[in-house]
Amino acid sequence: MSARKDPQYISFTDAADLIVRHGLAGSMTPRGLRHMATVRSRKEPTAKDRWPFGDKPGQEPYLVAGRTRMMRTARLLKYLEKFPPKGRGPARPDGSDS
Repeated sequence: MSARKDPQYISFTDAADLIVRHGLAGSMTPRGLRHMATVRSRKEPTAKDRWPFGDKPGQEPYLVAGRTRMMRTARLLKYLEKFPPKGRGPARPDGSDS
């Protein structure tokens, strides 16, 4: 059985699963990944942990396939290994945060 090869480009939906499979986060949703991208894209252009994809200086443009934004998988994984996801994690079933 051969090892699973990661695709060259990946959507936010597939990237969320990939991040968990690679052990970079215990859980991740496409919505959570998009939120992280939005928050980290707002940082100053010189911020070392700025999201690597977008249309601002120093960011790699997304590859657009239909209505889907695709990211280069290798760059995404390298970025998240250096600047892992941080957050409170998934909501509890009872709706409480603590």
